[in-house]
Amino acid sequence: MRKQQGATFLSWMATASVVIFSLVTAVKLVPGYLEFRAVKSLAHDIAMNPSMKSASKQQIKAKVDDYLNINGLYTLTSDAFSVEPVAGKKNVRELVVHYESRKNWLANIDFLTTFHYSVELGKAGDT
Repeated sequence: MRKQQGATFLSWMATASVVIFSLVTAVKLVPGYLEFRAVKSLAHDIAMNPSMKSASKQQIKAKVDDYLNINGLYTLTSDAFSVEPVAGKKNVRELVVHYESRKNWLANIDFLTTFHYSVELGKAGDT
């Protein structure tokens, strides 16, 4: 009798479970990273506006709120954004976004992802 070749039923089931596990994980995590990509884009757009270099914090927060509403990013508020001085540079500020996103994965297990991005305000006016 010749030896059987190929995958057994158990190896097919193990492979299928690993693929399903990976897909469920990707379906839960990818939207958060896509959202962060949109957040980075809007922060960059706001910061590259030369008028933002001298704008007040309230004006910048209002602009952030407008961008968040226009882009449909309702899971974030302007509280995730702050305007901070750049260390080592005089009279230079940056727009900083820092937030956490919690996504349910399986049963009572959650993914907690932390996102952080900063960009100098009015950088386009310097070039």
